[in-house]
Amino acid sequence: MSNKDITQKALLRVPDVFASLVNLLLFHNAPIISSNQIRYLDIPSHFVFDDSLHDLYRDVCAMILDKRGNPLFIVCFENQIWRDWTMPIRALGYGDTLYFWQRSQILHKSKAPFEIPLSRFIPCVIFVLHYGDDAWNAKSLDDLTRLEKTPFLKPFVSGYTMNLENIAWWSEEKIASIRSDFRIIADYCAQIRRSRKKDPDHPMYEPPKQWKIEHVEETLMTLAAFSNDRKLTEALHVYLEQFDLYERKKGGITMRSVIDYIEEKAYLKFEKKEKEWNKERNSMISQFVISAQRLMAKQGLTAEQACDLLGYDGELRAIVLPYLVS
Repeated sequence: MSNKDITQKALLRVPDVFASLVNLLLFHNAPIISSNQIRYLDIPSHFVFDDSLHDLYRDVCAMILDKRGNPLFIVCFENQIWRDWTMPIRALGYGDTLYFWQRSQILHKSKAPFEIPLSRFIPCVIFVLHYGDDAWNAKSLDDLTRLEKTPFLKPFVSGYTMNLENIAWWSEEKIASIRSDFRIIADYCAQIRRSRKKDPDHPMYEPPKQWKIEHVEETLMTLAAFSNDRKLTEALHVYLEQFDLYERKKGGITMRSVIDYIEEKAYLKFEKKEKEWNKERNSMISQFVISAQRLMAKQGLTAEQACDLLGYDGELRAIVLPYLVS
């Protein structure tokens, strides 16, 4: 998996964040599932590519336990930045893999990675989380297989429809109700989508200052992975590398404080670069002036003639001439 794949999953690998999304999407945001009921699963399926067998992992998948610690159901979240018209097929394959994995656990009386054996099949649900600006309509298997030419098959073919969430199109109220740092990601996507509609070339983001970030590293890594703003992505990575998160966390970190820090440091960095550039530029001009003066003295030329011989163009000539005395 690439680094970007990993960072996209960073925040959802935090149990309280995963639980908050389960509650939001399955229980109308009621606090039904807690973080201690989450048990992550890393279950690969296999597919053939270039005549070799490869593992294909779900983005983030977890078993949900009941209050007594028994397996209750499985939830998988698939992150998508771009629309993929084949996604219903992929999601269906992910579901099949989860049931085949359960079959193996039951038949071979194996224990799950967290020492909880399965004695029966439990339901699996897969959510596709789409972070892009464009609204994506969920397609069913019927839409892809074009059963209009073979209507007699419809009673025998499952019309699977994937569970799709367009994060950037969630309402402000829904986003504000999220009880975890995932609201930072959702708010960013929604703001950029609304702003880009008004000004496609200059989308604006106003970071919330009232929401404290509990999982700073995971939240900023995930935001950097999903952002199409290259400068913001680079700035967030620099922030994570250079900033003393533990010290700052005492006062509470918000997206507003993160952006303020980035903008302040970026300005200071620019100011320093500008001074260095001016110093280098002045040094170069001095060399051009000295070269022209030496030629004038050696050959008895005017300033204009020296510039001609040295091949100075109009812009450079305009800079150098005021320093030359014929």
